[in-house]
Amino acid sequence: MKFQTLILAALLFPQTLFSADLKGKWEMDKCELTYIVVHPLHTVHGKSLSARGKGVCYGRECDFLVAVPVKSFDSGDQNRDFHMLQTVRAGTFPMVQVRVKVADGWGAGSPQIIKVAAAVEFAGKKHVYRDVPLDVLEWKSGTIHLRGTLPLTLKDFEIPAPSLLTVPIHNEIPVKMDMIWKRSGVIEPSKK
Repeated sequence: MKFQTLILAALLFPQTLFSADLKGKWEMDKCELTYIVVHPLHTVHGKSLSARGKGVCYGRECDFLVAVPVKSFDSGDQNRDFHMLQTVRAGTFPMVQVRVKVADGWGAGSPQIIKVAAAVEFAGKKHVYRDVPLDVLEWKSGTIHLRGTLPLTLKDFEIPAPSLLTVPIHNEIPVKMDMIWKRSGVIEPSKK
């Protein structure tokens, strides 16, 4: 009878079982970030593999922090990268930090897409992006593989648009993310 009750509970309340799978501490195992800058004459991709991140989930409530050194982005052109560092004031603000809260996507079973709110600190300014979709490429016990794009713009961070031949780059600078997170521990029960 107990076994039948457990199966019935699993069928009727899959969200409870799903959210329990997330509980714990998480660390970023791998991450590739790629920004894209578009100018009428060419498109530039800068990549970093230096992001680090940690997070904690209490059931359906998850908070994550991701940080990456601005100087770790490489576009393949040292001169262009040097000008990028000057433009975004990397000497004064050397890190990009992103605080993430899961906004939507919890449902029965493994989700296809989750939505997050991402508070980005960059170039001395902060901007919150709401309902950023992340594709769930893999979801298994202890490992989550996510891919998505942060829709950053120069205006959001009050960065003047650099120009080439007096023509400025586009305002949009999306950052593509490809991340693998692994569970790193359990949450200790609070002592009251």
